Amino acid sequence: MGGAIGILVTGPIITTLGVPWLFWLPAIANGVVGFGVLTVVPRSVPHAEARVNWQAGVALAATLALLLLPLSLGGDWGWGSPVTIVLFAAAVAMGVLWVFIETHSDSPLIDMAVFRLRPVWTANLTSLLFGVTLYSAFGFIPAFLQVPPGTGYGLGESVTTAGLLFLPMTVSQFAGGLAAGPLAARMPPKVLLVLGALPVVAGFVVLAFAHSEVWQVVLATAVTGAGFGISLSALSAVVVHAVPHRHTGVSTGMNANIRTIGGALGAAVIATVLSAHSSGGFPSETGYTTAFAILAVVGLLGLASCLLIPEHTRKER
Repeated sequence: MGGAIGILVTGPIITTLGVPWLFWLPAIANGVVGFGVLTVVPRSVPHAEARVNWQAGVALAATLALLLLPLSLGGDWGWGSPVTIVLFAAAVAMGVLWVFIETHSDSPLIDMAVFRLRPVWTANLTSLLFGVTLYSAFGFIPAFLQVPPGTGYGLGESVTTAGLLFLPMTVSQFAGGLAAGPLAARMPPKVLLVLGALPVVAGFVVLAFAHSEVWQVVLATAVTGAGFGISLSALSAVVVHAVPHRHTGVSTGMNANIRTIGGALGAAVIATVLSAHSSGGFPSETGYTTAFAILAVVGLLGLASCLLIPEHTRKER
């Protein structure tokens, strides 16, 4: 619901308030949410043995920041530029330090043994690949809809109209997430994941071969959205069923973080592909066709990673 609203209001915000408010309004909203968490959400009863490993938390945050920054801006800086290379190297070094702190701590923030469990690491791999396709769809399909007709293939929609045309995808994703609950009662999470991955692949295949009409793009994205809704819900179920209760929050949170890393990686790859096929300020149709084909292949890899997940993931509590 939040994603759908965000896409819908982007056009009106730009036209009435300007681009900077695309960042100011979420910042204000997050401030309100933070205040609400502090003042409204009841405090948990602390456990005597529980304590926060601040060193591990800082190391993990630094690792993610140092990794996501060059993934997001490496295309602008140049992938071979000193700043990009230094940040990637620093991310690797900080990641090694984070793992060292966790493995030598009596109270680790994240238990590395949990992440070696086959259901967990396979679910994280699947989340990474789904992140590539999901965030690329949200980032580049609205831009595709706004390409001017003068390019020979562009649909020429406005920012606001592109958001409206993207609404069916967000609605189908929401519906897929709702359907995942009843479906999960009838089939294992692994089967549900495969069921969700198939529409993702199909949607990007359609986009690669048929994108000359608005209805084709809307239909393909709606199919893809339904798959994402089912898959992401099933991924959470896989992780929750695989780990003891005390690791549920950290494990599901890291699964979401890994999906974000996949999104940054996908954005970097697709932006590079489109830049390599650009002329006159806009990517060529070949660039978008190649990008959609790449995302279809990544979707296939995501489907294959679903097959690596064990049939039975539930552990004793």
